[in-house]
Amino acid sequence: MMFRKGIYAVAIAALLVMSGCATAPQRHNVQSSETYSLSYDVAWERVVSYFASHNIQIKNIAKDSGVIYAEASTFDDSVADCGKPGLFAITGRRATFNVFVRKVAGGAQVSVNTDFMEELAFGQSRTTRQCTSRGLLESAILGAVRSGA
Repeated sequence: MMFRKGIYAVAIAALLVMSGCATAPQRHNVQSSETYSLSYDVAWERVVSYFASHNIQIKNIAKDSGVIYAEASTFDDSVADCGKPGLFAITGRRATFNVFVRKVAGGAQVSVNTDFMEELAFGQSRTTRQCTSRGLLESAILGAVRSGA
């Protein structure tokens, strides 16, 4: 009986130590929207040009509603913060994003919406968790609209 209590105590201690290795994603201050003194058409063309010049596949595009949905893709740690997985193995990462362009007084507003998910496994256990954007993608798209590059 004493032996079993010792095993349970060791198992609980091991779980506490192992779970301490994992960390949650941190929040990052991300600017995801910007207003420009550009016409809607110019802002739209700059967003579309960014997609084309960076080989980002478009899933759906509708100029009349101002939305562009990108195909799902993978990402690395420079783009999103997923924290540390601890003992879990990263089995996949999926990024989805869309860009909205809309007319506003005196110009156009561009908003970038991102969603980053990480798939994890530990033995037979599988889970997904939300990652947080580091702002790299948003900054690149908004900067391209701003500069015309």
